Amino acid sequence: MAVSALGRALAGAAGGTRSRRALDGLALAAAAAAGERWHPWPPSCAGARAFSSGGVGGAPAAAADAAAAQLGAAIGAAQPLEPLAQLLNPFVLGSSVWELAHSATGLPWWASIPLTTLALRSLLLPFTLKAKSAGLNWVLLQNSFLTANRLLESMRAQQLSLQAQEGAAAAEGRRGSRAAQAQLLLKPPSKLKLVRMYYRYFRQQHKTTSMAWWAANAALQVNIFVVMSVALRQMADAQWPGLSTEGLGFITDLTRVSVDWASLATPNGVAGALLPLTLVWLYLRTVAESPAVRTNNVRLLLDCGALPYFVASCWVPQATQLYWGANALFFYALQAGLKRPAVARAAGLPTLLLPTPRGAQEERERAEQEAAEARQLICGSEDDGFLRFLAGSFLSRGLHQQALQCLQRLTVLAPGDVVAFSALGRTAAELQHWPEAAAAYERAAELHAATGEVEQQASELVLAGKHWLNALAEAKQQQQQQQAAAKGGAKGGGGSSSGSSGSSGSSGGGEGAGGGAAAVAADATDSAGKLCDYTAGALANLETAVGLRAEAATEGWYLLAMARTAAGQRDAALEAGRTYWERAARGGDGADPAAARSNAAAKLLPVLANLCKHHQREGCEAGLLDAAGLAAEVARARWDRQSQEQLDETLGAAAAAAADAGRAVAADQLRRLQAALREAVARQSKFRAGGGAA
Repeated sequence: MAVSALGRALAGAAGGTRSRRALDGLALAAAAAAGERWHPWPPSCAGARAFSSGGVGGAPAAAADAAAAQLGAAIGAAQPLEPLAQLLNPFVLGSSVWELAHSATGLPWWASIPLTTLALRSLLLPFTLKAKSAGLNWVLLQNSFLTANRLLESMRAQQLSLQAQEGAAAAEGRRGSRAAQAQLLLKPPSKLKLVRMYYRYFRQQHKTTSMAWWAANAALQVNIFVVMSVALRQMADAQWPGLSTEGLGFITDLTRVSVDWASLATPNGVAGALLPLTLVWLYLRTVAESPAVRTNNVRLLLDCGALPYFVASCWVPQATQLYWGANALFFYALQAGLKRPAVARAAGLPTLLLPTPRGAQEERERAEQEAAEARQLICGSEDDGFLRFLAGSFLSRGLHQQALQCLQRLTVLAPGDVVAFSALGRTAAELQHWPEAAAAYERAAELHAATGEVEQQASELVLAGKHWLNALAEAKQQQQQQQAAAKGGAKGGGGSSSGSSGSSGSSGGGEGAGGGAAAVAADATDSAGKLCDYTAGALANLETAVGLRAEAATEGWYLLAMARTAAGQRDAALEAGRTYWERAARGGDGADPAAARSNAAAKLLPVLANLCKHHQREGCEAGLLDAAGLAAEVARARWDRQSQEQLDETLGAAAAAAADAGRAVAADQLRRLQAALREAVARQSKFRAGGGAA
């Protein structure tokens, strides 16, 4: 009763119409919280209301104010903390917010409730976006477990493979690899440690916010939703002023429910179902548009929530339905807006939450954003473990350029990491950055040599030599293009000079021709320097590799033959090719000799054809005979049409030149080699046609 008396006293002391209405609302909220029925301006205060508003009764307003003040003072003296406790009641505060917004805007309740809801949701939008980013952590945590499990399984398989290799080596009386023995002594990390590490790396990669934002937003949003909903329900039960008359259209009374479950009556008729049906439609559309719904099972589960949602909306008053509808509309609009990449980027969402690009422009913008974020992550990181993780992530998605930047940064932070240099070489080779790939493999070979790993050192050296040869071939192609462009420019310049008239035109043409010639000369010098450097790099690495007693050095002999041919070392190139053929023909451990010869022939025959062509151009018959003899032997194992045609043409031209020069013996030898080559090709063709093996 004290609360009710406080409300009446406050209402009686009100002066203006709008302020009296607001105080009516405050008093009503206090009364509703106390479980009392509140009627604005009850009979006991009717006289005070009349006097304060200048109505009938004849008593001055001052007397009414004095009486109300005395009543309020008496209540305050009796229970001084009760008014404060009631005003701090969350449902009283909710009612106060609704009434204050209604009074401030001057709008009817049907417009004030949605407008206030949208204003509250807009104020909470930063929390919503932070929570959306933090919600991605659940997906990242799941990915962390999957990644950790895959790594542990890979480590176990590697341990079993190394144990089998060490057992086989011990059974044969051989000493195992020191690297393998060191790997066996390593203890695998715990799964929890791996999960925590990957989770930290995933969060750092995608720049997600803390899970505290997700928890805080959930608590805040749920509490505000419940408080404001219950406040509207209590206001409707207490017949808050205006709620029963300030509706819209067919629904003027916002205190009514759509369905009275006690009597199954519908106070608003068919129109009462419009808001609940609208709420269900907005709910289903939001679920359909949500990127968090990744599987059909999850969507089906959420769709099943539409029925209890419809029943609950029919049970609450129309005022509460308006509040729920404004909430649903806000979240649906937010979901639709975040489907646009520009809006999602402006909202600061992680890249993983951005919508799938539609069209070439959106794909290009997405790629540019990912590249910029990758550069920022890489340049700002001092954690070599995170860079290894990031490089692996980029490589798994086929983003070799970002992976290359990662590995470049990693090799600076960890200059002794041989795995990083090997990965840098592979990635640079994938992007056809041949000099960088060769330099990375050279550094990896140096690190393997420091630990005495001869086999790995030879393998890295062979790869370095291979990529120096790739760089050499690319430089030669660019040189040919520059020469062709220079010839075309010279022809064009000559034509324009001849067609021009006057000394000024001739002078200008001469100056342009002179500048173009200088540029061409500079390019030619630069190209010649590159060719020398690349050839020297290939020779140095491959000669070191073949000098090691390693199985990987066999491939080095074939590449060394190519490098020596490019360097003009014809005899040494032939010797390297012969050594490769002898070593490769023997085959490795458990390898089929016929298959080994066939594979070696497919690689070596084009090299020998090129070598024969160089000998024929230079008029070196002895070298030509030696190279052609080895080519005829190799062709018995396997041949390709282009090399066979080149060899046949080269030998035929050399035989004709020798016959014209009167060297009948040399011409006869060349013709016999040509016939032997044709016979080997015919035999191989017969075996292939008959399904036989050479």
